[in-house]
Amino acid sequence: MFIDENGKKWFKGNLHTHTTRSDGRRSPEDVIALYRENGYDFLALTDHWKYAPSYMTEDGLLLLSGLEYNINGADILKGVFHILGIGMKEDPMISREGGDPAGQDIVDTIHAHGGVAILAHPAWSMDTCDQVMSIHGYDATEIYNSVSGLPHNCRPYSGEVIDQCAARGCVIPCIADDDTHFYDGEQCLSYIWVQADELTDDAIVEAIRAGRFFATQGPKFSLSTRREDNGDIMVKVNCTPVRSVVFYTGSVWCGGRSVCGEAVTEAEFRMRAQDRFVRVELIDENGMHAWATPILYDR
Repeated sequence: MFIDENGKKWFKGNLHTHTTRSDGRRSPEDVIALYRENGYDFLALTDHWKYAPSYMTEDGLLLLSGLEYNINGADILKGVFHILGIGMKEDPMISREGGDPAGQDIVDTIHAHGGVAILAHPAWSMDTCDQVMSIHGYDATEIYNSVSGLPHNCRPYSGEVIDQCAARGCVIPCIADDDTHFYDGEQCLSYIWVQADELTDDAIVEAIRAGRFFATQGPKFSLSTRREDNGDIMVKVNCTPVRSVVFYTGSVWCGGRSVCGEAVTEAEFRMRAQDRFVRVELIDENGMHAWATPILYDR
């Protein structure tokens, strides 16, 4: 946990974790100890189709209830959807009898049980923006999924899918997490900081639902916006020292979309109507990234 310059509390957590209850290589007890030892405040155990309840460990790590639903096998034309349910009050009891349930039904059922629904690794799943947008109500999606990278897999980064959706007016808040399975390098790498008044399941889930979080592998940052008299929107980034701040937009070409140097701590971008959206990424001197949720141009 850290407290920012305004006195607000921020808690560190991972929302996608597997254990020996499904296809992970470590026991739930080992996984909980590992993340606590690495400074995490909260964690969700999200084994496939196996609900894990919420509780506080004796050493102060909050376990959010969680599980992962995966549907449509490997049929990328139909749409492969892996959906995390986080913070439900009880097991949603979604069944696969008779075949996979519809993705929309999964999202709606998670919400009906008080949880948030997160689309996992859309790039790894080869989801198109049309497939992503066919299901409504996602509370977040993974812009980075650690285990989907080398050496085990590919396509850990989903920024292009998220940008395609944003260009069409669909903004899904961006998280980063590990999707830990094998515990040989992907663990404790990508996470979110959540701004909440207290470390409880209700407070953390409400903050995620409200978008009070950011995704990172290390850099911390904040964004602010102001509208100019001509309608342009100035987006300002304040951050811990990084070597690059990149502004992704919907424009095919425009200048000034990156600020690079040594120990960069602030940057600005002028967003115009043709940009449609802007999404900020930061990279520090060690190659660690941070990612913001897209901001739409308000017409």
